[in-house]
Amino acid sequence: MVVIKKIFIYIFFFLFIFCKSSYASKILDYETEIFLKSLINEIIQANDINRNIRFAVLANNNVNAFVDQNSIIYITSGLIENCNDYVALLTVIAHEIGHIDNNHIKQKEIGLKKIKNINSISNLSIIAGSLISKNPEILQTLTLSSATTSDYFINFSKDQEREADYYALNTLKKLNLYSTSIIDLLKTIEKNSLSKGITKDRLKISTHPYFEERIDIINYLNEKKNSNFDFETNNKFKFIKAKFLGYSGNIEKIYELEENYERYANSILNAKDGNLKLSMEELNKLIKKYDNNNIFLYETKADILFSFGYIDESIKFYKKVIDKYGDNYYAQIRIFENTEIEELTHFEAETLFIENLNLINNFYNNKNILLTYLRLSEYNKKTEWINFLNYWINKDNNSLNTKVNLKKFKNAEDKNLSKLVELIYQNTK
Repeated sequence: MVVIKKIFIYIFFFLFIFCKSSYASKILDYETEIFLKSLINEIIQANDINRNIRFAVLANNNVNAFVDQNSIIYITSGLIENCNDYVALLTVIAHEIGHIDNNHIKQKEIGLKKIKNINSISNLSIIAGSLISKNPEILQTLTLSSATTSDYFINFSKDQEREADYYALNTLKKLNLYSTSIIDLLKTIEKNSLSKGITKDRLKISTHPYFEERIDIINYLNEKKNSNFDFETNNKFKFIKAKFLGYSGNIEKIYELEENYERYANSILNAKDGNLKLSMEELNKLIKKYDNNNIFLYETKADILFSFGYIDESIKFYKKVIDKYGDNYYAQIRIFENTEIEELTHFEAETLFIENLNLINNFYNNKNILLTYLRLSEYNKKTEWINFLNYWINKDNNSLNTKVNLKKFKNAEDKNLSKLVELIYQNTK
């Protein structure tokens, strides 16, 4: 029994939800995603940007954010954990959007083409510095203040970094926001850099404006008056930060949190340590206090119960989340994957099949979703789906014939299948 519990706890920390990417482990968390979307939308509206800004969150303790050559912004868990409020995070994201909006990435394409011996390059830019790399091993050691002269990196120029800084700070002015948190963040990054042996002299000769210069710019541009600081938004941010700290187990940072956020982080940390009873006691106190004002407390409770093997109980709480946020893919996945198909009528199985097509369309490389669809297809004798899913689940990822094989399924009689195959075909290189 003890062995089983340990296995579930191990699974739990890969289901908040880690997804392997070419950069690092990607965190898929609905609460974090909608929060970041709201910050990005504020920046977009303030600067009249007419384009979609894509982003992802990486499981990485370093205080980092960057934008790659496809204009996707990557934000590390370490950055979220080290921002004192949402304004600091918004400022970093605005800096990255500044690089995108000012076309800095396009300007670097010539330089990118000159890089040799690296399979694929990405543009890394952050409020305290920018680098270009797509090497996962190197990425693990990156910090915002990284300054290197290695031939394996391309830096944004000082002028481009300053331009992105001014873009971020002018965005704050447009939003009528001011907070000392961005200065606190810069000081944290500087401290981390010095502890890693990156000296002030090295920073001064890098392409990145030095910390003191950036702090002077912040103080000059921000008049510290009439701030539209949103306490409700900040409350949401603090819960997200506490959740990240709980999962990372950063005790020092957890102790710095205010009472309720510390309790939230500790409820997750206690689950990580195998103490379900204490974890539930702490979490239930928060749920009682915040009731339906924070539905994501229920989702965390579901995640913890699921990790300890209480599947049926967890599904009840995932359904409460779905009732409020119907487009929460991750709660939907939990419910879908754990449905007892054999207990359904064939009509119910068909309904389940149709109602969850959005999952397979959005996560067509997720093996658990594919296997669940295969079980449903076998249960309702969907021959076309059975043939396709057996191929797709067992395909050779290194095969050069993937697109050729996909063509065999493009004209399926089942229109839902043909649409899925077309979608995969268009996204397969």
